[in-house]
Amino acid sequence: MTTSPLIRPVARRLMAWAALILVMIVCSPARADITFDGFTRFIFEGSQKQLPVIIVNQSDEPALVQVKLDWGDKHHTSPLPMAVTKPLLLIPANGRASTGVLYQGLGLPSDRESFLMLKVLQVPKKADDSNAVALALQHNLKLFYRPELPGSIEDAVNQLQWSNSSDGGYEARNDSPYYLTLTEVGLRDRSGAACGQVIDHLMIAPFSTYSLPANGCDKPAGQVAYAYISDAGLPHPRQSTLKF
Repeated sequence: MTTSPLIRPVARRLMAWAALILVMIVCSPARADITFDGFTRFIFEGSQKQLPVIIVNQSDEPALVQVKLDWGDKHHTSPLPMAVTKPLLLIPANGRASTGVLYQGLGLPSDRESFLMLKVLQVPKKADDSNAVALALQHNLKLFYRPELPGSIEDAVNQLQWSNSSDGGYEARNDSPYYLTLTEVGLRDRSGAACGQVIDHLMIAPFSTYSLPANGCDKPAGQVAYAYISDAGLPHPRQSTLKF
């Protein structure tokens, strides 16, 4: 018996869906049992030789975690000038453990912040069911190396310049040496009403300009609303006037 060519694609799709459902059934759920003592990001001050990182295990079972560093900007290809003191930790149930990030003071710019990523992999325990798949959970936390710089994050946000761009969108110019993380970025028309697409999250590098689309905003925009993220990881709502 031969199968019609019209039926084969349908059969393949059904098999793919069946395989996906099977994986969802046998996979052990990944649980976020570790936290970072209240931190959601880390600031490595230039006056420090080592940045302490505390990892808290909120589970009733021991947790094995792997800690490593990577560049935040994927365009970097040079070796990292920082190192993790304890890349592998076994944290007792409902306990905590500490590691650290070392920097000897060479390899990163001294006139601006550097952006790195602290990656903490929670190694899953072996599943009881031999047919189950244990999923690892990785936490990616922003780490900023901050040499001695003038001003502050708040000053940098106050000096952020918003303007309409020639392509019909708008842009933010950051003339400061700080990375600025913004959330819920959206335009307001001249009456103050929300207008167009809202950007959930963006980060503006030091001494750079970030371009954004004005999609869906039919009325002339006069302001931009957003929240900036402080060193504590908290959002602070702001509103700025667009320059023409």
